Formats: sequence, structure tokens, C-alpha cells
Amino acid sequence: MFKLNEKIVVPDVTVALEGEGGAFLVSAPTVETLEISLQDGYVEVHYSAYLPDARRNDELWTIVKIGEPSPTSAEVRGQSSFV
Repeated sequence: MFKLNEKIVVPDVTVALEGEGGAFLVSAPTVETLEISLQDGYVEVHYSAYLPDARRNDELWTIVKIGEPSPTSAEVRGQSSFV
């Protein structure tokens, strides 16, 4: 589990984020940066930015956790979201 503001550099984003939840900034080696949310098996991309002056010469992705997952409607009502 990622901690809030934790930053890692990885070769494979899908492996690193498997089973995670919350909001993340994900920067590709091409310097495209995505803000994504992961919750209950769904991925939502909030925005994308491209900064060509910051291009790197590696194959690694940078991931920073910027937010915790929000409670599901079942959790808000006091029920477990697990079936």
C-alpha cells in the first residue's frame, strides 16, 4: 500500500498500482503526466499534461500518491463494500 505523498519509480505502472486505491500522479518516460483515481476496480483519468522540456532518457515511470480513496456509498451507510 502506498502512503500519502509517497513517490516511487517503476518500470511497470500496472504492477505497481495493482490493488491500490486513491489518487495518483503518474509520469511517463515521455513526460506525459496523468492524474488518475483508482477505486473499486475502476480507473478514472482526471487530466493529462505534456512537458517536452522535461523529457527523460529512461524507461521508468514516476508515481506519487496524492489522495486517499473516498468511501463508497455502502461504506457511508455503514455497510461493508465487500460481498
